[in-house]
Amino acid sequence: MLAGVAGSVVFSALPFQACVKGGDIVQPPRPLLPPGWAGPGAAGLQAAAARGDVSARAGGYAARRHALRVSHCDGSPPACLRADGVVWTPPDEDTLRRFATAAYRGSAAVLAVERLERVPLLLGIVAETGGRGDLWRVRFDDALATRIYLDGASGDFVTSDNDACVWYDFFFRLRVMDYTRSEDFNGTLQRTASITALGPVLAGAVLAVPALRRRWDER
Repeated sequence: MLAGVAGSVVFSALPFQACVKGGDIVQPPRPLLPPGWAGPGAAGLQAAAARGDVSARAGGYAARRHALRVSHCDGSPPACLRADGVVWTPPDEDTLRRFATAAYRGSAAVLAVERLERVPLLLGIVAETGGRGDLWRVRFDDALATRIYLDGASGDFVTSDNDACVWYDFFFRLRVMDYTRSEDFNGTLQRTASITALGPVLAGAVLAVPALRRRWDER
């Protein structure tokens, strides 16, 4: 009950879009392909298709470069292609720093650019990237400790996070009683607690009827 009430205070106090989601702080570029991309990118697409059956193709914007991402049915890592036909090379740290700074709308400086094989849990139960690994993390020196995550291989924008979002997610998980990465509203613990709590509530409602009747009779 305490976690539920405390969570309600946090949910109502934190501006969701501006603060928790970072909408006023981080604005990632739109993944649009430039006009006439099909001609220069045809050879790369054919080479990617030759690797196996293609399950998806998407436009991206990786480290300030328009790119194509081709996924395969066998689950292998997606192929990254430059939309202008130039040979793809993984972005370096300086390029990623500039890319993240361009997406950041604040005035704070970059604290660190680091590549993580695994993003550690925060507050014991919060997984910022849902368990996804091999990411670049760009940290900014602002009040919310804003963090921008980029794909380790391509530099694609993956997500942004901050301390407000971590606390929001922490109390959300306490409220739904899901301490894993699934955010399950219908977990066994949640169902058990809900059914158990319903018993005293119904008992109180039943016992209130004769109590109110006796008070009415006394009048």
